[in-house]
Amino acid sequence: MNFDLDHASDHAIAKAYVAFLVAKKMNDGHAARAAFCAKENVAPKLLYANPHIAGIASLFADQTNVERVADMTVREYLRYHYYYIHQAYKYGIPEMQQTWLGHHIIKSPADCWAYQELIWRQKPDIVLELGVMFGGASVFFAHVLELIGHGEVLGVDISLKNLKHKPKKGGRITYLEGDSGSKEMLDEVARRCKGKRVLVIADSDHEKEHVLKELRLYSRFVKPGGYYVVEDTLNDLMGFHPVPNEGPLAAARQFMAENDDFEIDRRLPEKYLMSLSPDGFLRRKGGKA
Repeated sequence: MNFDLDHASDHAIAKAYVAFLVAKKMNDGHAARAAFCAKENVAPKLLYANPHIAGIASLFADQTNVERVADMTVREYLRYHYYYIHQAYKYGIPEMQQTWLGHHIIKSPADCWAYQELIWRQKPDIVLELGVMFGGASVFFAHVLELIGHGEVLGVDISLKNLKHKPKKGGRITYLEGDSGSKEMLDEVARRCKGKRVLVIADSDHEKEHVLKELRLYSRFVKPGGYYVVEDTLNDLMGFHPVPNEGPLAAARQFMAENDDFEIDRRLPEKYLMSLSPDGFLRRKGGKA
């Protein structure tokens, strides 16, 4: 065995084994380990008992993607999903971006399933989206509403330049461009939502103060038994927020502390485990759930 004596033996063996696998273009396995040990005159027990071998095996394993992620913790998978799928459009792997019938949608599949259950149960007149980005979620909501034969989507965004589709004239989607925090936009939304059963889904700027402002302004449109969903509260729990500022979850908690009209529904989103909005499904007390 001839390794750099400036490093601990286990570390040196691990580095040498990785270099061997890369050079030979091999995956980890009994044959590869035997070949390495013979080449480098390493006792097999020193490799099999190496504290780094599990990480090497995971990195160089010849296995399906499902087998690979199955060994992750829930926290590790959520981080993987966020950067490689949920935000794939941003981090250079657009072909991994989740889609709904060809439309880019920045939602988790589990949350989409929870939303269709909620929409079927509540049959809202309006699904009010605060923040629409590509518009894929708008299309998803509109399709669910079409299936139940009732309701429309009203999307609000500071800019519609990122939209990847044009809503059909006379269809179930209407977009409003402007600041959700402005009096003009609030008045226009109020006009359109007057007397309607509204499901609010807030997914715009994730800074705490912005989310809190929208909660204070738009929660009034939710009738007893209805829902206001603060999306991406997982950002706070996982540290996804790009800067060390508080985000959606902090806003939701402050809103709940100062407002006794809502309660948290954990059963709906968290029964599918992979919700991006834990403690974000807020139900207005009273009325039929």
